[in-house]
Amino acid sequence: MKNTIAVTGANGHLGNVVCRVLCEKGYHVKAFYHNSYDSLLNLPVEKIKGSVLDKNDLNRLIDGCKIVINCAAIISIDGDPSGIVFKTNTIGPANVLEVSIEKGVQRIIHISSVHAVIEEPYTEFFDEKRPYKSKFTPVYDFSKALGEQILLQKSQGSQTEIVILRPSCIVGPFDFKPSEIGNALINFYHNKYPVLPEGGYDFVDVRDVANSIVQAMNDGKNGEIYLVSGEYKKLTDLSKIVHQVTGRKTPKTVLSYQILRMLIPVLKLFAFFTRSKPLLTLESIKALRFGHSRMDNSKAVQQIGHHCRPVEESIRDFYEWQISNKRI
Repeated sequence: MKNTIAVTGANGHLGNVVCRVLCEKGYHVKAFYHNSYDSLLNLPVEKIKGSVLDKNDLNRLIDGCKIVINCAAIISIDGDPSGIVFKTNTIGPANVLEVSIEKGVQRIIHISSVHAVIEEPYTEFFDEKRPYKSKFTPVYDFSKALGEQILLQKSQGSQTEIVILRPSCIVGPFDFKPSEIGNALINFYHNKYPVLPEGGYDFVDVRDVANSIVQAMNDGKNGEIYLVSGEYKKLTDLSKIVHQVTGRKTPKTVLSYQILRMLIPVLKLFAFFTRSKPLLTLESIKALRFGHSRMDNSKAVQQIGHHCRPVEESIRDFYEWQISNKRI
């Protein structure tokens, strides 16, 4: 069983692509899913249903594995009214670590986020040395920061190694659910955005992140954090790319952060009455307005061979996959 890898959050966008890469490389994969396994249907993986909040489930998953890839997380751009985001992103990693130590796991590859650390100052490169965010920041951000700290602190003195990867905004094919950025791209396709928010973000291909995760199983260093970012694009540029790739009409007008902030309650009310997700939230427009444009992934490039393809390719492949699978 030395070539058996456990993957939590295996049915998610990143998780299912990680499983694909592992299968291609000949590993036996124990794929841990919570509710459905639609993205895993055609993969030669061992499917295990459970929750990272249940240690008994994790015992079944991790038994016989030397490496655990922890992709399980809940992303939120609109708070955490039930508390499940915070629990999943903090108690989840703690449980994975505890069971991994008991089972003699050699290494955990934990998938965090660039949201775990502060963006300021904007005049300097954004790298792995940024301070963690606090409880006064959005719940998702703080939960990812705390999840990292729990793993690094509680693993000290154990034989289980911790390697952390921080992706930026992940985009690309095999986006079954779809993800938050996937939803946004589908909204672009259907011309649901009359205007664009101010700012932009760093986008990285899901396949490039998955490849870096698998590479980190061997090349990542214990206790190290790796920023696996891609390429920064303003929303105006992203809109142009969507138009070029799909031929669909996309917005050009940019509305300031201040004006959009005042419109958020209206968007929330509209979403409530139409039983749909808000097109924009306060957290999403803040992330775009204050997204760092100078992310430095050189450490990941040098140590785990991180490679990032052009955003245009990722966007094109996202739409081609969605269309070929009759999802839009």
